[in-house]
Amino acid sequence: MAAETVPGSVDSARAAQRAWRIALVAYLLPVTVATHWPRLGFGGGGPIDKFIHFLAFGVLAWLWMHARPLGRAAVGWCLAAAWVFVDERTQAIEILGRTFSGYDMIAGWLGVVMAGALYAAMRAGTPAGSAARADAEFARDFAYASPFAWTKAAFVTTAVVVVLGSLFVLKAHLADGGITLGSVIYAIGYSGFVGVAMAAYGVRLFGEAFASRTLGRPLVKVPREAMPFWRVGFMFALALLLVAGYELFVRLLFGSAPAEDLAVDHGGFLQLRQGFLLASVIVSIAIGNAIGSRAAIQRNPALANPSGAGGR
Repeated sequence: MAAETVPGSVDSARAAQRAWRIALVAYLLPVTVATHWPRLGFGGGGPIDKFIHFLAFGVLAWLWMHARPLGRAAVGWCLAAAWVFVDERTQAIEILGRTFSGYDMIAGWLGVVMAGALYAAMRAGTPAGSAARADAEFARDFAYASPFAWTKAAFVTTAVVVVLGSLFVLKAHLADGGITLGSVIYAIGYSGFVGVAMAAYGVRLFGEAFASRTLGRPLVKVPREAMPFWRVGFMFALALLLVAGYELFVRLLFGSAPAEDLAVDHGGFLQLRQGFLLASVIVSIAIGNAIGSRAAIQRNPALANPSGAGGR
């Protein structure tokens, strides 16, 4: 059966979309300034720019998809992918003292692709038009329509950056005998990546709890125990496949013995491996859960559309 509209879902969706659009503008402006700041460099920290491009534009794609320009996440993804090109090409303006780098652009596109894969996987676990999809979207919108959820996410992210970032800086100090600006930026970026992932999961739990309380019933979702166990092995295999694919891509991009003038760019992609590994694990978990959820629903369609799930 088709799911009824969840009470309050339209208002929550509008408020959440407005919040995402504010976050997009608040993020896009400083990032664009930073990427075009004349002769901006990262000191002696090594080739970290590929990781920065991967992370920065992956986050941009995530924000743009949730902002849903023209009401479609796909439009936001396309805009983010196009922005990577525009941002990099405009860095070649002579007065900025910067240069165009196709390798930086590729790193940015990798971030956009991984963000798009994660977004699609998180939606694919429930059939369109089902009560499970309606409840999941209402819980998400309910959470991000709340200033408290954004504040909580910022607090969690900051706490992780402080704790985990400090450990990364300490590790760099012990390994290299000193601290560079590059090592600090990498520590902030990688720990920020972890922090955002943890914050997003926490906001999801917050949204589900308060949405359930608002509706006066448990949310419709596929229980973990109903999903096939093989999805765990699938997650592991997919993560390994993505990482192996990345290694092959870098090999094809630079060859087995990169030219001397490509040493910095090649080193940047090698340093990006750790960030790509984390992204691969997150995406693989999301895809595995989506496939497991769909398999459970195929066996028992009532999991997605139980009777009496349409209203308060």
